[in-house]
Amino acid sequence: MSIKRLAAVFSILALSPGCETRAEREAAFDTQLRAMAGAPEAGLLNSMGRIPDNTYQLEDGSKILQWRWDTSYIDPGMPPMYTRFGGWGWGWGGGWWVPMGGFPPTLVRQSCIVEWTMVAGSARGYRWQGAGCQNVRP
Repeated sequence: MSIKRLAAVFSILALSPGCETRAEREAAFDTQLRAMAGAPEAGLLNSMGRIPDNTYQLEDGSKILQWRWDTSYIDPGMPPMYTRFGGWGWGWGGGWWVPMGGFPPTLVRQSCIVEWTMVAGSARGYRWQGAGCQNVRP
């Protein structure tokens, strides 16, 4: 099966529901990368969907191609609930409102790094790291 056909199959599988846990999504990501092993450099670039962010030439003639994804979003948090203290009874009978609980919006950053080792123009090995890899679709 060609690299393009494998990439299409894995893209369809990745978009289908069923991978619910983080471990399952990471396993699916690793399976996608494993299917690219042995591909020529042009095929790997096509499968990854873009050119690498960094390239490192090693002394032995092999090279490392590195892709990076950095995503961020704002978790909206939760507003506090207000409880009334003091006063004389229900309604507008005085007292004051006190915030209880809640948490502020938070910036969440996730990154992913994928590195492929190219030997003699062929993808020989890979490694990946980062919490954001489960969301990447190479």
